[in-house]
Amino acid sequence: MVDIRLKLAADEFIRYLGSSTDVKEFQIAKGQFENDPAIEKMRREYTTLASAYQEKERRGTLTQDDISKLRTVQKTFNAHPVTVRYARAQQTLIMLLQDCNGAISEDLGFDFAATAAPTASC
Repeated sequence: MVDIRLKLAADEFIRYLGSSTDVKEFQIAKGQFENDPAIEKMRREYTTLASAYQEKERRGTLTQDDISKLRTVQKTFNAHPVTVRYARAQQTLIMLLQDCNGAISEDLGFDFAATAAPTASC
């Protein structure tokens, strides 16, 4: 059975994360990223161009124009304000979680995240 102190500490940690402005910002940015019509259109366009790129590369018919089109869509996607906000929020959240793991790991005396992570399977 889980020690009651551990359960209370875990519950407190979960509440802290849930109320964190970094987590809230990430959730908002992620929602916008996943639901923005312009982003979705660019994703579809990129997927279509990337598939055509690979096929043309395989056949040896790839042109500089094909490369330029793919790069342009990729640059536009990466520079879109919704993408930029999402990427920044994601990086901020990663840093927060790394800091939390560091604090927990220091108290426990071992790398908590590495130990708590699910076992990879093939």
